Amino acid sequence: MCRLMVITASVAATIPLILGNASAAPLPVPYSLAAMVTASLTTEPPGAPPGANDWGCVPSPAHPTPVVLVHGLSGNGENSWQTFAPLLANEGYCVYALTYGVYPQDRGIVAGIGGRAPIDESSSELQRFVDRVRTATHTDRVDLLSWSEGTLVSAAYLRYLDGAAAVDKAINLAPIWAGTAITDPLDSPLTLLGLHGDLYQSLDPTCAACAELRTGSDFINRLQASGVYAPEVHYTNIVTTTDIQVQPYTSGIRVAPNATNIVLQDICPVNLSGHLSVSVDPTVTALALQALDPDSTRQIPCAPAQAPPGV
Repeated sequence: MCRLMVITASVAATIPLILGNASAAPLPVPYSLAAMVTASLTTEPPGAPPGANDWGCVPSPAHPTPVVLVHGLSGNGENSWQTFAPLLANEGYCVYALTYGVYPQDRGIVAGIGGRAPIDESSSELQRFVDRVRTATHTDRVDLLSWSEGTLVSAAYLRYLDGAAAVDKAINLAPIWAGTAITDPLDSPLTLLGLHGDLYQSLDPTCAACAELRTGSDFINRLQASGVYAPEVHYTNIVTTTDIQVQPYTSGIRVAPNATNIVLQDICPVNLSGHLSVSVDPTVTALALQALDPDSTRQIPCAPAQAPPGV
């Protein structure tokens, strides 16, 4: 083909379809939390991060499965994926990011603080979004890349809404399978005062999900009883020992034949990225890319995190 002097118009027209997103100029990829902060302060949600939500994207032969990004508590589809979205687009993926868990009455900047509605409601939002992605890209399945509370939203979608029929791989950053005990220091005093139940009930309709993330919540107990994983899906869990939001960090580790559990410090001991920084860290992003494309050979960088330890 390369020796032909003339390429017909019909053949030339197929080139963009063959190349997919790979033919576009590379997007800048910021490996810091600064871009997330800037996006939170200067954009009107729900927007899309760079490289995401191109509804005309045609999956490439190299990466035929679209990637859906599922943010965490208080984030949205735009500010949470300032690193991953352009990185995935540069790799040639069709990538999509939704904002879920916003209450209908929310207006202004509050409408950009996602992940607050009940997780079961948010999982239904994810279901509708995945269906839209599959229709737009003419694909049967997507891969999910979820962070923090997003891992529970994805889990509920996969376990309770037949999402496993539409998902191949689930990559999870700082997952919360067993809940988080971050509020435990408050629980005993509140119980003695008779305020424990009242406090968490008062979070709805402001942030019902805040209570559901807790170890021992009805949602977490139901998820644990279900087995957490859908057998048809392969899970990759990436956790960090310095996570101060998910306590203990091992809440995100669950052994199963269809799961790969990665502790960041086992790969790179000097990397002390915390719950926030895992979404922008070069080691974590490389591990996630490897999980999305297990047949590829990728060098995993190792260096101290740019953010302070635990952030």
